[in-house]
Formats: sequence, structure tokens, C-alpha cells
Amino acid sequence: MASDRPTHPIRPVVHRDVVCPFCGLGCDDLTVEEEPPATLAVRSTDCPVARERFSRTPSAEPPRVAGVAVPLAEAVEAAAAVLAAAQAPLVAGLGTDVDGARAALSLAERLGAVVDHALSDGLYRNLAVLQRTGWIATTLAELRNRCDLLLVAGPDPAALHPRLFERWVAPAPAFQTPPSREVVFLCGEPLDATRTALSGIPVTVLPGDPAKIGDAAAALAAALADPSRALGAAGIAPGDIAALAERLRKARYAVVAWAASAFDEPHADLTVERLVRLVRDANRHTRCAGLPLAGHDNVVGVNQVCTWRFGVPLRTSLAGGMPLHDPHRFAWARYADVADAVVWVSTFRPEVPAFSAGQTVIALAPSGTAMAEEPAVFIPVGTPGIDHPAHVFRSDTVVALRARRLIDRGLPDVATVLKAIAAALPQEAPTC
Repeated sequence: MASDRPTHPIRPVVHRDVVCPFCGLGCDDLTVEEEPPATLAVRSTDCPVARERFSRTPSAEPPRVAGVAVPLAEAVEAAAAVLAAAQAPLVAGLGTDVDGARAALSLAERLGAVVDHALSDGLYRNLAVLQRTGWIATTLAELRNRCDLLLVAGPDPAALHPRLFERWVAPAPAFQTPPSREVVFLCGEPLDATRTALSGIPVTVLPGDPAKIGDAAAALAAALADPSRALGAAGIAPGDIAALAERLRKARYAVVAWAASAFDEPHADLTVERLVRLVRDANRHTRCAGLPLAGHDNVVGVNQVCTWRFGVPLRTSLAGGMPLHDPHRFAWARYADVADAVVWVSTFRPEVPAFSAGQTVIALAPSGTAMAEEPAVFIPVGTPGIDHPAHVFRSDTVVALRARRLIDRGLPDVATVLKAIAAALPQEAPTC
């Protein structure tokens, strides 16, 4: 007999104060709704990165070996067999959380592999300068609490970090209030969303040639010593350079921010070096710091793990019994041409690059990942901060944030899979 009880729609589960692990800002104020079966939707922000990434939750699929669905244990054994025979392996992609990075680097050490992150090009435009000259850098919290002049160099970083201005520039300081705050865009136009976020803050735009940001920075540094002798650069008039130099001199706490991955010109690290030197020269007159922005797919966190584990950053070979760091030789895209086996880890996005025909690839990536060629082994894994709890580093390198699990699709975390592959490798013979 049918029940006379009224039926009520199932209300979605609401997760509050969710940490977003994707772009490096580490926004921890998201409201995410979960509707069965395992569908997520961000309700608290229009951030395109958060909305798109959290909504990608296809059902779990089985692992595959040579395109054939197999149990996880069989896929692990197949991956171990491939790696045991490899002479020049590459462990790359490395889009994973801190635990996944630890497991990946342990596996790479066992194999004597080269390690690199998929997004290390932008990271190394910054690290190359840090290695050569050092720098004076600040944090997002210092930006919010102390900065009275923010100089944004190059393309608007909100294209990569959409909530930068909303979260760290527009809000009132939490600890102390600067007498005023203004934002200057140098050789870049603010996006519409940026203008909206900064609607209550004075904004100046000096639209110069984005390919000559370094020239503008050098001219600005020279004008700091004597604004009356300022020269034009990058299509910006001498008077505008002089005026900006004078504002830098009078600032109480200036911050120069840039997103190196948005610099498209050749030798972009030299552009970063010009910006770092501008910060150094400004400190002769006032307090000034740089804010190099990076961090998609936890590239900052993986580099932190590599550095504290081996004493050197990514783009390192572990083949010779001790780490060998070479940013040119061991960039993953270059080394992939000589590697005979690739372990590609991509837990934050369903993307695996196209490798050379016949390349042996072991891919650990989300369900539904599209690949140009079927890999030798494909193991679907969970996304940190969605399928399992995780730690990810913020772009400014000083904070590791804890993201919690939101749903359960039955997908293993990448650390568990990599540890299983390492355990399935043949035991090393004892030495006499």
C-alpha cells in the first residue's frame, strides 16, 4: 500500500569555510553545496577557477593497463614492472598535495629518476633570480595589512589568481590600517573584475608594452635616484615614470607584484630580475617588497617538499646517488625526449600532455582525463581537497593550508598509489 506521508526533496549538503587548493591563493571561505550523486557547486564566489574545478566530479572509473580495465592491484603491479625495467625514468606533472609530493619524491629517489612539476616554467622565472641575486619578498598578509602602494607589473595577475584583489587588497586590514592605499598597473590593464574589486581604491593605469616590462622597471629604478632625469620606457612617457618614482619614494610600504607565468617574452627571468632590482633600489628610500605570484596545482608546495627533502629545488636528477640540480637539463619537457618511462601525476586537473610516440607513460590523474594516446598504465586518483584531505601551500610559500574531504567517490589518493607502486618494485640486492 502506498504511503500517505508527504515526500520532501533531498536538501544538498552544505560545506562551509572550504579551502580552495587550486590557484595558490588558498581562499578558505568557500561555501560548496553537495548534491547526490557526488556533484559539487560553489555558491559563495564567482571565481572561475573554483567554480570550474569543484564542479568536475565524474564518477570513478577503473584503472587500465594498455587500455583494458583491471583491478587497482593489477595496475600497480604493471606500473612497477615498467619502472623496474626503466633506465632513465621521469617523475613529473607532480600536481599533487604535500603527501603526494612526499610519495612521488620517495619513488623517484628509489628509481633514480628526474623530478619536475608541469608548471615549473613560471616558477623558475622567479627561482632563477632568487638563486642568482636573492630578493626581498613579502606575504599576502603583509600586502593586506601594511601596503599603501601596490605596483602591479605586467598582465593582471587576477587572470591566474582571480580573487587576489578581492581577498588581499580591497578588504580592510586585520591588524593595522595604512593611511591610504592605491594601486598602479604598469604595462598591464586591469580586468573588469579587478576594477570592480578595487572600486573603492584609487587605481592608476600606465598602459605600456607588456613585452617591455623590464625596461619600464629599469627606467623606474633609475628615476628613483633623480625623478627630474627620468626617461620614458615601454611606451610610457618620462613624466609618468617620474611621477611613479616619486610616489614610490613617498610610500610607507610599497609592494611590487607580478605573475611570472604570464610573461611571454624570451628570457622572462631577466624581466623578473629587473623587478627584483627595482624593489632593492626602492629600499634605499622607503620600505618595499616584492610579491612573486605562483602556485597553481600546488607547484609551490611540491617545490618546498623537494627542497626540504633533498636540499635543492625541482628540476633535479636523483640518478647518481646524490641530487643533481640543473634547471635547464632537467626541465620535464626537455628530459621527456630521453626518458624511457614517465610517471605523470596530475590530481588537480584532468590533463596529461602528449608525449612522443611510443613513450611509456604511467598516468595518475582524475577520472575522465582525456589523453592523446592511451598510456601504458592509467590509475584514476582523487583530487586533494575534494576526495581526500590534503595540505597545499599558498603562493607566498609561508602557509600550508589544510583542505578537507568533501565527497567519497571511492578514488584512492595519489600518495597511497605511489607507495603501493614503490612497494611492488623488486627489492634491491644487498651490497657486500
